[in-house]
Amino acid sequence: MDKVKINGYSYTYYKPDSYEGTKLYKKQIKRVKEKIKASQSGCYEGKMSTKGKPLYQDYSALLEFLEGLVKKIE
Repeated sequence: MDKVKINGYSYTYYKPDSYEGTKLYKKQIKRVKEKIKASQSGCYEGKMSTKGKPLYQDYSALLEFLEGLVKKIE
């Protein structure tokens, strides 16, 4: 597993080196997009984490990273 640091948070990930891995990453991208949408105009709008930061504020950077991983494979 590799690690990436985005906005002070550390995320671990597997390299999508197979069809199944790419398929799982596409599902993850879909979930991240849904969370971003919910935090901008849905049920998570204006919600704060326990540390006082807006929920899912770093997900847009995470989305770019995940999409970049998938593009490298395709």
